[in-house]
Amino acid sequence: MAKLLERPFTNEEKRQVLNMLRGNINRISVSNDIEEIVCQLNFAVDRLSAVAYSRIKELTGEEKGHVEDIHNI
Repeated sequence: MAKLLERPFTNEEKRQVLNMLRGNINRISVSNDIEEIVCQLNFAVDRLSAVAYSRIKELTGEEKGHVEDIHNI
């Protein structure tokens, strides 16, 4: 997710990102390693930023045909 999205996420891609975010949160919750916690936090922030950027692309109409709401997951 280092590069900008070319198009908004599909519903399946949103599900995958949501699952990965859950994994990041779970690992943060159980880890006793500060470095691991910070690392997982950074991954989660990157993923959340990608979801927000995807939604902005949907709302600005940069890519037609993928107007699906993340709440429909």
